[in-house]
Amino acid sequence: MSRELELSGFPTLKPAIITKVHIGDVHDLGTIHNGSRLTHYVSAEPPKSSTRQPPSNLGQEEYFADLFFQGTPTGSIESVPGFEPAFKANVNFGADWLSFDPDGKHARIDLRGVARTEQGHAIDFRYVGVIKMPPEVWKIFNMDSDMATVPFGYATGSHTFLVADPALKDLENSVFVSNGRIIVHEKGLTVETRQSLVVASTAMD
Repeated sequence: MSRELELSGFPTLKPAIITKVHIGDVHDLGTIHNGSRLTHYVSAEPPKSSTRQPPSNLGQEEYFADLFFQGTPTGSIESVPGFEPAFKANVNFGADWLSFDPDGKHARIDLRGVARTEQGHAIDFRYVGVIKMPPEVWKIFNMDSDMATVPFGYATGSHTFLVADPALKDLENSVFVSNGRIIVHEKGLTVETRQSLVVASTAMD
C-alpha cells in the first residue's frame, strides 16, 4: 500500500459552534475510589461588575459563592456563520463533574447542561474531554492571584446534543470535537469551547 493511500480516508473538521459557560458554585468532593480528586462546578451568571481577588483567608468554594449570583446559571451556545443548522441558545443549567488525575498532570471534563434557543426549544448538551495541567492552568483552579486566561491547546474534547426540535436534529446525528480554554476576567471565569463538525471522508482506497 502506498503512503498516499495510507493517509486517505481520514475525516476533516468544519467550524460549527461556540459555547461559553460561566463558572459559579464550586463543590470539592475530595479524593474518590480511583484516587482522582473530584470537583463539581456549576455555571452561574456573573455579577454586573467586580474587580475583587480572592482574599488569602477565604477558600475557593467560599470565594465563588460570594462572587457569583446563586441559582442563575447562564452562558451561550451559538453556531458560527455558515454552519447549518444555524441557532443561538442561552444556557439555563450547566454543571461539570471535573476530576483531577492522582499525578496532577491531567483533568477529566464531564460537563452536562440544558440550553434554550431563541425559539424556545430545549437543548441537552454534554461535553467530555481532557485538560493538560501545567502550572499556568493549575493557577486558575487554585485561584492564584496571578492567574490569567490560558490559550487554546490545553483542553480537547467531544460534544453531543439531544434535541426535540426537528430543525436541530442534525445536531443529534453528528459528531463534534473541540478545543477549550478558561477565560479569566473581572467578573470571574468562563469556560469557552470552539467545536468543529467531524466530516466523514468519501475516499475509497
